[in-house]
Amino acid sequence: MQVSDDGRSVSLNVKFRFEDDGSIRLTSEADPALRVIIKNDPERPSGHPMLFKRLAQCLRIMGVSEPSA
Repeated sequence: MQVSDDGRSVSLNVKFRFEDDGSIRLTSEADPALRVIIKNDPERPSGHPMLFKRLAQCLRIMGVSEPSA
């Protein structure tokens, strides 16, 4: 993890992956407590369709296949 010169932001490595339930899980070794579930359903508390679509697109471009339903 690296703090910017102005102290207002940090850079850290994150991992994200498709989960069997259709969501995307985001984690980081920089903070083991950072575990975020992102769903494509705007009605869910963890729903964020735009972020989900962008992360899913990135996973697909990198060759990660979605789990079978």
